[in-house]
Amino acid sequence: MAPVPRYGSISSSSLASGDGDGVEVGLLQRNGATDGCVDRGGADVEGSSFLGDVDASGGKEAKKGRWTKHRCASYALAALLCLFAARYYRDRAESYDGGVETDDAVEVGGVGGGGDRKGRVPTPPALSALDPSRDLGFRSTTRKGLASPSKAWGDYLRSSDDEEEDDGEGFAPLLPTNAWYLNLLSHRAAADPSAAGEVAHVYTVPYVVGVSPPAVPSILTGLLGGGSGGGGDEGSHVRMAGIQLFLPVLKAGASNMQMVFDEHNGISLGALVSERAGEEDGEEERSAPASYAVDPDAPLSPLGVSLKWNHVNLKTHVVRGMPYGTVRFGRDAKTKGTALPVMMSGSRVASLTIDSDGEEGSGKGTKMTCGSLTGKPIVVDPNHPVPLTKDGKAKAYAVEREVIFHMDQSDFTWVAFFSKPVKVECYTDAMPAVSVPGGDKQVQFALRVVEVPDDDDGGDATDDDELVVRVALLNECTTGKSIIKEHCNHLKELKYETVSGKDKRQDYLDALRAGKGTYARSPMVGTQFPGDDAEGGDGAGEEDGADGGNRATDVIFDWDATSVGGRGTASSEAKAAQGAEASPEVAEAFRLRPATRASSSSSFPATDEAEAAAEDDFVAFALPHHLEALSSSIDDGGDALCLHTFHGRTCLVRGPVWTMTLKHGPPQSFLADRPPAAVAVPEIAKALAKDVGFKLSPNVLRGAADTYFPAKILAKMGRIVEIRDELQRLKDGEGPYDYSDADDAYVQEAASAAAEVDLPAEEEVELLLDDLQTAVQIWLKPGGKEKGGAEAEFLYDSSWGGFVNCGCAYVFKKGHADRGSCNNTFPECPALADVNEDFGNGWYNDHHFHYGYHIYAAAVVARHRPEWAREYFERVLLYVRDVANPSPDDAHFPQFRQKDWYLGNSWAAGLMSAELSPHGREQESSSEAIAAWEGIALYGAAMMEVFADDEENLASARLVRDVGELLTALEVSAANRFWHVWGSKTDEEDSALAVVTGGPFEDEKLPHINTYPKKYTKPVVGMMHETMASFQTWFAPEDVVSYGIQLIPLTAVAERRDDPEWVNVLYPVYAESCEAADDANSGFCEKNGWSIPQAGLLAETGAVKEALEMANSIPDKVFISLGGDGNSRTNTLWFVSTRRQPSETER
Repeated sequence: MAPVPRYGSISSSSLASGDGDGVEVGLLQRNGATDGCVDRGGADVEGSSFLGDVDASGGKEAKKGRWTKHRCASYALAALLCLFAARYYRDRAESYDGGVETDDAVEVGGVGGGGDRKGRVPTPPALSALDPSRDLGFRSTTRKGLASPSKAWGDYLRSSDDEEEDDGEGFAPLLPTNAWYLNLLSHRAAADPSAAGEVAHVYTVPYVVGVSPPAVPSILTGLLGGGSGGGGDEGSHVRMAGIQLFLPVLKAGASNMQMVFDEHNGISLGALVSERAGEEDGEEERSAPASYAVDPDAPLSPLGVSLKWNHVNLKTHVVRGMPYGTVRFGRDAKTKGTALPVMMSGSRVASLTIDSDGEEGSGKGTKMTCGSLTGKPIVVDPNHPVPLTKDGKAKAYAVEREVIFHMDQSDFTWVAFFSKPVKVECYTDAMPAVSVPGGDKQVQFALRVVEVPDDDDGGDATDDDELVVRVALLNECTTGKSIIKEHCNHLKELKYETVSGKDKRQDYLDALRAGKGTYARSPMVGTQFPGDDAEGGDGAGEEDGADGGNRATDVIFDWDATSVGGRGTASSEAKAAQGAEASPEVAEAFRLRPATRASSSSSFPATDEAEAAAEDDFVAFALPHHLEALSSSIDDGGDALCLHTFHGRTCLVRGPVWTMTLKHGPPQSFLADRPPAAVAVPEIAKALAKDVGFKLSPNVLRGAADTYFPAKILAKMGRIVEIRDELQRLKDGEGPYDYSDADDAYVQEAASAAAEVDLPAEEEVELLLDDLQTAVQIWLKPGGKEKGGAEAEFLYDSSWGGFVNCGCAYVFKKGHADRGSCNNTFPECPALADVNEDFGNGWYNDHHFHYGYHIYAAAVVARHRPEWAREYFERVLLYVRDVANPSPDDAHFPQFRQKDWYLGNSWAAGLMSAELSPHGREQESSSEAIAAWEGIALYGAAMMEVFADDEENLASARLVRDVGELLTALEVSAANRFWHVWGSKTDEEDSALAVVTGGPFEDEKLPHINTYPKKYTKPVVGMMHETMASFQTWFAPEDVVSYGIQLIPLTAVAERRDDPEWVNVLYPVYAESCEAADDANSGFCEKNGWSIPQAGLLAETGAVKEALEMANSIPDKVFISLGGDGNSRTNTLWFVSTRRQPSETER
């Protein structure tokens, strides 16, 4: 499928190559975090050779330096053992008791600047304190090459041979592998950001942010010499270090949508640095002149990343929803003066106004003129006037607060805010009357600060000394005369007025002026699960009875709003210099949606009133699903200050803390909302009689396979067990039944039908469970086949903090593919050396897809074999901790690896997408992501039954359940917004704010509004990227695959996943595409298993009778095909027969 034609810096060739991120927030530590004498190194591991990027030097040396080591008086073995035991049991007890007392904040030392963070967000305790290597015995590995963290992680890296002990009180945080901002931290970006190009871009919403400013024009090179970097001899070549801001526009076709931009329309903000910078460093430490690293003074954040440049004193914070690009300019190490800001653009300037008090530069203010980029006079075409001096020489101007500049070709208007008075001068190209002037056409405008008058040339630099420059786009269609029409045309298509509209632009400028004094530094996400707070709240305190459907979690975004004058409240003098102060009345005039501070039920404190008042000026952009939860105080969304982005209408919100209550929805269950229809029970029993005898192939029982396809088969076996159990309970009359949408008469009909059929004997079920248990636990035995574990063994990756599989070099004799074996042993690990092995598992691709099936199968075994469940609880938790660890207190896994908290969905793409994809993270199957979280919820619920009399473990199991329920609700909501495409209106057409049905914030179902424009005609998105959505998949071009991948597996959660309106839109095109694929490719649809979800989809339309006929007609061999092997005839018939049928009235 050909992509939509694009323009700007995202090229078709790069798409092809893409195939192979108020209240100061602090993390909570447990009380007494400095207790104990714990060496957090791993167990020694045999083996010293490795393959490709695999570093087999596991054990103590591989992990030394990553975890904090506490000093103590004696290192005697007895003391170590005693102290470890005491700490372990204390930590486990605390975790089950609900964690720390939240009024006792423990300052986190070391990397991350935690010591100065006063506020905090609620976080749950760690699910486990056990080290995967030291305590559970899994071999450890470290990564090299492209599979390792890049140098851009800076001080967050921990060397495996670092001999120093950390005296800090915390532990080094684990690095994210699937975070939205990882393209900025790729090896390519780390090597040289200026050469990284479009791959080193991230979508913050609404801006695309890059780190590759264009080449510096000669006029700036000559004037500034070496800039402020090292090696700055006069006249030497210079580069620009800093960020780029682009406002993309949505381009849509029938099967593809992309956010695109013209690179000449953007603004670069940074400082100049000599190309010789860093030459004095040693070869190993040497870095590119414009290189940067993650700022060690800013804690890691799921909502953003903070960068600090290596050779010029710049810092920036790239944060989701940021209205401004923000760069902090600190003291130059040599001159002791502030690094001087430079802005550049590929569009020439049409007008500049300094310190205006009117609309976009009108009214009072100083009009600015620029020198030419050649330094010589230009005779300007009178039809294209520019603010150019007659002699072509630049003139310096004093700026107190801001400069507003309107660009010619782009028709964009930008505003630049300065935290201190400065002197600036500018340079521009022009349309000549006679001939085109020389100069670098990549840059047609430059503005530079030439002096910071109050610069103190002595003393140590502090945040108060720095100059903060913030740039924001005011208008993307100022006059309507842009030579690039996409932005203006897009605004004309909208049925509501954006901030570029004539009635909104002044309000938007006023809002930006009021909010310019605070920026997001290291925003944090907190989760307050049900029962975390004794005071209660929406869903808080609800436990495990009939009211389980009322469970809810408060999700808190604390934006870490920081004054441009340094940490804390801005001074009155700074406030006066910044212009108008925001107030509730002003905010109301701006039509800003007010965000809530921490809710009254939250157990963490607010800051003092003075600081809160200053922080309340903070503004950020919110998406429609945020707005559902934040406020209902403005009924008419038409008055909001909004832009239109890839994810719908995106509106400005005031306030430093967002508290959003997310309802979990009905409790997860292995059962559907109703029992199988009585008419289908005989057919299900017949299928069960055959499926209960299913035998796993020998290689799967030995763990000699990949981690995906066998896991689907294990979950399939689990479904067979659970369906037989349900029918047996109906047959035996073992009520009460947990059916939420079936009256007694309907249940009795099903029970009567079950009483008339023969079901597999208990012995047969036990044999199936034996195989299932063996196949589940083989992966969870450490040490590989020599120690009775899987031939393709799991390992602990100490470089990233992850549970990864070594991989299997599978060999077999002809005709015996099911009896093959892995022709490799650790440390030879194909899945770690090659991103194409095992679907990229070793590179953190698809972990939630893979492990979700494993967890689901483990939940089934746990329900039926509680002794096994107790024995393997900590090992199954490794899957959960890897993909959904909820706590910063877990020293071995990052929090919520897959989750994008701002968008609400998960990302499947891991490390390599940061190196190759200009479109950022990606996820294909929204339904498999939902199923993963369903599996976690079911496992937690199963373990709650197992630990019913074990108070300590019960709390941990409950947290597993709650995490699964929360993530399920978020993923279902995101699927309905971004993957499932339907609705009578689009977000572009509706005059009020869009609301998506099925969202986790809603009290009742509301009309669904399509996120995407009508030009996109497909009812699904096959592959969702951060800036692109396509109707395609990685593995097959047939349309039916793009549909079907959003419908597997067929489990109970599908009832809330698949909205009935969407189902009725989807089924006709699914059926048509299946038939077309069969005709064009020798029965492709049925042979590859895609007729199975078709039968399920047909039943979801209400045509259960017809769907039963379709399901019964599917050949047996389809259920062992690659597309159908995760299903069985038993489960297909069960799914079809448990769908809701329309009533007579509805018919």
